[in-house]
Amino acid sequence: MAFVNGVAANSPNTFTILGCGTLGSAILFGLLASSAEERSKKVEKGGQEADLPNGFEHEDIQKPSRILACVRTEQSAEHLRKRLPTSEHALPVKVIRGDNVGAVQAADTVLLGCQPQDLDSCLGAPGMERALRGKLLISILAGVTIPQIEQVFARGETRATAKTNGHVTTPGDGRTTSIIRAMPNTASFVRASTTVITACSIATPANLRLVDWLFTSIGTVTHITAAQFDACTALCGSTPAFFALFIESLLDGAVALGLKRSEAQVMAAQTMKGAATLMLAGEQPDALKEKVATPGGSTIQGLLELERKALRGVVADALIRCTAAASTLGSKQT
Repeated sequence: MAFVNGVAANSPNTFTILGCGTLGSAILFGLLASSAEERSKKVEKGGQEADLPNGFEHEDIQKPSRILACVRTEQSAEHLRKRLPTSEHALPVKVIRGDNVGAVQAADTVLLGCQPQDLDSCLGAPGMERALRGKLLISILAGVTIPQIEQVFARGETRATAKTNGHVTTPGDGRTTSIIRAMPNTASFVRASTTVITACSIATPANLRLVDWLFTSIGTVTHITAAQFDACTALCGSTPAFFALFIESLLDGAVALGLKRSEAQVMAAQTMKGAATLMLAGEQPDALKEKVATPGGSTIQGLLELERKALRGVVADALIRCTAAASTLGSKQT
């Protein structure tokens, strides 16, 4: 039996995360929370399988049985180990440092979560392309397209590589690496992410079911085209920071008015959550605004001030700038 850092390399349904930074860690802990909940429900049902998320009740999902989490430094490894749950229902996790290729060899599915500028050094490592053959690679790298990932494989190997949209085939082997792009956000940590996905042309139904299950377990999933990906990266991946800035601005105003910042944060965040819940239930933004801004009331005065300061245009321009920046991230590889 082969081992990688003391872990059997042929354990079934191994999920490897290459890069446990902010987003990779958020996905990891969101999955662990979802898995623990599912396993706990299974115990409560006397060993019967827990219900899958809506839309997956009758699907044959090859769910991960363990996770290999890859980091660069021992400091990162120790930090991650200290945060791992100790619940008996938790999915087994092995933290790996300095052996990305070995961790990929041991995997069935790989989540690519390094920084976009580290794409070449991560996937171009000796043996990485071979280790990925026949496996599903899910990229969460902002601005990095499937063809760019294929190009890294081609540059990293001296032999000829036949390429098609969404997979890589090495002559004489016949196995393919299916590549799917996904963009979740940091709310994965609390299983409230919004994830967009674009599927390659050769992705199998089993690939798609697994990816949908994976990200549905930590939030919602929307399938989009490759051309829409940069805009959705900005809209779904970056706007949590926009919303945080808006909340922070409200807190400054609240403190100036005599409120405690900690109490104001709870009130403002809950109010934003409530408004979002109403819109997710079908309320249109303009209709919600009209309901709150009653004639002669105080809300309309605040709205007029925001309009005078061109908030609408500033926010729209910020999203457009963010999208433009996202489209260049894949070109900054080292």
